[in-house]
Amino acid sequence: MKIVLIMLSSVLAIATHAQKNVSANDSLLIGTWKGTSICQVKSSPCHDEIAVYHITRGAEPNTFHMQMNKMVNGKEEEMGPLDYNFDATKQTLSCQDHQYNTVWNFKVSNNRMEGTLTSNHQLYRIIKLTKADAQ
Repeated sequence: MKIVLIMLSSVLAIATHAQKNVSANDSLLIGTWKGTSICQVKSSPCHDEIAVYHITRGAEPNTFHMQMNKMVNGKEEEMGPLDYNFDATKQTLSCQDHQYNTVWNFKVSNNRMEGTLTSNHQLYRIIKLTKADAQ
C-alpha cells in the first residue's frame, strides 16, 4: 500500500509540473496580438499592414495555432492560419511553410512579440505586436 501511495504521489507531482508548464506557456501566448507588419521588399505586391493575430493552443504539445489577419477599412480580413512550434527556453515561435517556401519566426517577451517573415531566403516582413489582452 505504501508503494502505491508513493507511486501515486510521484505521478501527481509530474502531472502538476507538466500542467504548470502548459499553463505558463498558454497564458504567455494565447490571446489576441495587434501591431504592425512592415514590408521589406517595396517592389513586391507586399504592403504595410496593421496585423491582428489570434493565438490558441495547438493540437500537439508545444504547438500553437495562429490565425493571422490584417485590418482593412477598420475590419479584420483573414490572411490564413498557421501552426507554430514554441521553444520555451528561447521563448520563440517558429513555422516553416513549405508550400510557399516561407519561414516565420517570433520572439516573445512578456506582452510583446517581434518577428520576421522570410520568403525564398529573403527578409520579407518585420512584425511587431503587443498582446491586446495585456493593455
